[in-house]
Amino acid sequence: MSHTFRYLIDREPVAGEQVILTSADAHHLTRVVRRRVGEAVEVVAPSGDTWPAVLIAAGDPAVLELGAAPHRTARRAPVWVCLGLCEAGRLDTAVEKCTELGVAGIAVFAGARSQRVPAPAAWARRRERLGRVAQAAVRQSGQGSLPEIDGLWTIDTLCAALAGRHAIVLDPDAPTPLAHALAGAGPDAPIALVVGPEAGFVAPELARLRAVGAEVCHLGDTTLRTETAAIVAAGITLALAGHLDRGHAATATHGETNG
Repeated sequence: MSHTFRYLIDREPVAGEQVILTSADAHHLTRVVRRRVGEAVEVVAPSGDTWPAVLIAAGDPAVLELGAAPHRTARRAPVWVCLGLCEAGRLDTAVEKCTELGVAGIAVFAGARSQRVPAPAAWARRRERLGRVAQAAVRQSGQGSLPEIDGLWTIDTLCAALAGRHAIVLDPDAPTPLAHALAGAGPDAPIALVVGPEAGFVAPELARLRAVGAEVCHLGDTTLRTETAAIVAAGITLALAGHLDRGHAATATHGETNG
């Protein structure tokens, strides 16, 4: 079975349109994976719709011709993951996997126990990298939904952002399991999952989060690393809210890409 390679475009296309890939994507498609004229690829629009396409001109520029309609429409889940600042590689992993699952957004915040908080310029570079990680995850998974990535927030910013959402804070000492807090959550419920930094929350932070209406829940008997807790919590939440059910408008597509 041949792999399906996916590329992001920066505007919404129309059926049968010809689109030109960026130089980097053209190089990957024609020089790295050596696709030839007439071979099939896919493009992902900003909306998250995934379109079938055929390579009609190789080289730089590389030109694709789109099919009659997208064969997978976007399904963005209104679930945000608010992630405590952690080591850069772990943050990359959390963003990659949560993007593959299909969350709407990922925000990073610095808590009282966060270590090595980057300066604004350093955070700007890291945030740019996280955007690239998310784009690669969209291309690989075919999820189509590119999450918003925000931060670096303070606890004050985090508390303000939780307004209007069903906010759930993950803490290993909490008495309530996550699944209980999600009982009855429907697919349209805006949910924010808050995962602390590697050393966890301090008591005043948990008190502030409770004061703005957040529930504090656990993920079992073990203490998970920040990125693991984020991935597990996102998966449980998306599954219980019905976002991992196969939609009638979606068709299954499998394969590798230029991730």
